[in-house]
Amino acid sequence: MRKVLLLSATFFLLTVASYGQVFNTGQTLKPKKFSLGVEPSVLINGDSEFMLFLHGGYGLKKGIDFSLKAGFLSDYDEYIGGDVEFALGRYFSVMGGAHHFGDFGLDGALLGTYPIRSDVRISSGFDMDINFVDKYDEQGEKDGKEAMFIGWIPISLEIGLRKNMSFIFEAEINITDDGYHFIGGGLNFYI
Repeated sequence: MRKVLLLSATFFLLTVASYGQVFNTGQTLKPKKFSLGVEPSVLINGDSEFMLFLHGGYGLKKGIDFSLKAGFLSDYDEYIGGDVEFALGRYFSVMGGAHHFGDFGLDGALLGTYPIRSDVRISSGFDMDINFVDKYDEQGEKDGKEAMFIGWIPISLEIGLRKNMSFIFEAEINITDDGYHFIGGGLNFYI
């Protein structure tokens, strides 16, 4: 009962906030296990913007988990997203999902994890968004939608602090013209 209440509260919190990045490793959650995370971060695109992210995950079955990502970014539309992650062996995973951040978009990532010690792991891979943004004609009138591709190289370090708690530091390096760099770190709890 306590897990159901905690999960319900988490999903409620995730739906009232906005925006998230990877905050993940190349490993999936074990079946019927939850993860909850909070991540203060900075988005860098000329100017720097402070953000606060909330992350929640659930292990659906062996090698498959689901996560919701939300947060608050001042001066922008709210964002909420979700994805499903599939294990590709013990230390690799692929994930896909969708988000809304002013416009609808699709997410995809390929991640690999290297265990440095039993409680320290480094992860990297490729993260990509396809955002369907408003297109405007020469007079400034809305003229349908166009796809905008944004790609990052994520690098993260997860350090186990206790049995069910870890600190995750991540940086996402933008590799496309349209996009931003991202630096964040926070606590992740495993239930």
